[in-house]
Amino acid sequence: MNDSNSMLAWILVPLALVAGVVGTRMTLEPELPLPDRALVVHVQNRTSETLPKVNLHYANVNTQQETNILQLRPGETRTVTLNHEPGLGYTVRVPMPDGRTLEVCGGRAKDTRVMREVITPDSILSGTGKP
Repeated sequence: MNDSNSMLAWILVPLALVAGVVGTRMTLEPELPLPDRALVVHVQNRTSETLPKVNLHYANVNTQQETNILQLRPGETRTVTLNHEPGLGYTVRVPMPDGRTLEVCGGRAKDTRVMREVITPDSILSGTGKP
């Protein structure tokens, strides 16, 4: 091996090792825990039309908040994190393209911080876990 190839090897090998360690560290790093007052909600559109808006309304003694999901396409699932204690519940309101409004009170499960709301043509199915 000539001197330029040897010098190149001395530069590239340590760089490759550092890149490998950093890449491995990034993929194995554990996720940050959620704050105590956090609720993850998966919202899925199981209709054949794009839903212009899905409204999640939630409140407790000191706060009142609203989260809107816009343009939820057919088959699409979006995940939102609410600043809301598990078990206190929230309202899901969906104005349908045909003029009807679907509404449900969800999020009443105290034993989980992951909820799901599945929007069908005629109702909203509320439960725990991913859809």
